Amino acid sequence: MTITEQKVFLRAYQGASSLDAACGGHWKAVLENCRPRVTAESLPFGNAQGIYEILTITDRGRALKARCIRPDSAGKHPLVLLYHDLNRTVRGWHHMTRFLALGYGVVALEAAPFREDWQKDPATANFRQRYRDALTVGKAAIALPWVDSARVVTFGEGLGGGLAILNAALLPCAPRCAALHPMPADLSGPGLEGMEEMDLKNLAPLCKSPLLLGTCLMDTYAPPKGQAAIYNNLQCEKQWKIYPKYAHERVNFFENELVRFLVETNEI
Repeated sequence: MTITEQKVFLRAYQGASSLDAACGGHWKAVLENCRPRVTAESLPFGNAQGIYEILTITDRGRALKARCIRPDSAGKHPLVLLYHDLNRTVRGWHHMTRFLALGYGVVALEAAPFREDWQKDPATANFRQRYRDALTVGKAAIALPWVDSARVVTFGEGLGGGLAILNAALLPCAPRCAALHPMPADLSGPGLEGMEEMDLKNLAPLCKSPLLLGTCLMDTYAPPKGQAAIYNNLQCEKQWKIYPKYAHERVNFFENELVRFLVETNEI
């Protein structure tokens, strides 16, 4: 199949199974029952423009850690809610500081990476708990006193992109969202029974604000068909950037698109 033929196929692909409307209701209930409490530990970074913190976010006895950078100035500020990929760790502090340069604060969940091939046995990746943790951090982050809830962007790559879409679909402030090769999606077939609740295509229709999606056609870790199923079931304003010569990796071209997307959001 040529690149042109791939693009034509993907732009029409809706998914291997029909939408499951119950998926959204399940995660809405999880979010509603979440009662996160936040404590912050300041870190000594030599940047007069920002405050660097480790947040401890606790809900029903489960404690999560998140990195936080916020502008060192009064008033409300826009927020990037950042999630990392399944097989990677959280982005470094210096990388996160670039959001500060754009006027944003950032909150980034620190989750344990999963180094195995999730497609061989999806249950071992514990997606359900990862979704719960992402929603807990999202709900806590938008309630921080310095956050302007009208200017929130969720962003991530791989599973992080999926968690960004999860939060964009469910948080009451209806965040804008940027996601590079999000997964998991289009979950049907042998070994995937009971995974409907984690299928991002079922959450796509709940997104209300603009969404920027990036797809790499050589990606086998997060198959492009799944991302097509997400994109084609979105009912919000949307953009799709397709990169034919990239696999499951960071894409500088998408990083440039992200910067433009953040600047647009900050001007709202």
